[in-house]
Amino acid sequence: MEKTTIKFCGFTNKDDIQYALDCDIDYIGLIFTKKSPRCISINQAEKLCQLCDGKKKIVGVFMDQSKKFVDNIIDILNLNFLQFHGNESYDYCNSFNQKYTKTLHINNPAYEFNIINKYQDAYAFLLDTSIGNIKGGTGKTFDWSLINKYKNNKHKITKPLIIAGGLNPDNVISLINQYNPYGVDVNSGIESKVGKKDYLLMKKFIENVRMSDKD
Repeated sequence: MEKTTIKFCGFTNKDDIQYALDCDIDYIGLIFTKKSPRCISINQAEKLCQLCDGKKKIVGVFMDQSKKFVDNIIDILNLNFLQFHGNESYDYCNSFNQKYTKTLHINNPAYEFNIINKYQDAYAFLLDTSIGNIKGGTGKTFDWSLINKYKNNKHKITKPLIIAGGLNPDNVISLINQYNPYGVDVNSGIESKVGKKDYLLMKKFIENVRMSDKD
């Protein structure tokens, strides 16, 4: 089994970043949408990015924001990836000339697949839980059986699939063993409270992912 990529998202402070730099993870996510309680300012992000100093890849998370806003952050910060979490169009996502992940919001029990082919240049797709008008950040899992539908449907995704939504150290084992996604993205599942990471949960999450990778 290939090594599962891990993204820890929603960092808000230096201590958590400092701990994460020594962890076996691939991506650090910084959130820039005010719709999230983990949204940080550009000044905060600059300080966190300086700590990273190329040790981890940094993902900037955006949601239905103006091109000018995103361009400004790109000019200031050295982001490795962009993640578009809202209803951004294909042309909008491509306009930044950077690698990007497009989030697909899953509504149980089924999901329309016609959006997939509209983002042919996306580096990867992130599948996240959607409840009503709430897109992501729900702390709830979606129906994972839909993952196989994405892989096997006539409009199947050939891009890497990253799974988010309600992941934690306990359930990530089942996810990887059953569906073998390219990557996992976790936020609240490794927190002691909103915006503050729990180092024991971070450690356990990584241990369980890597243990599953070896199975």
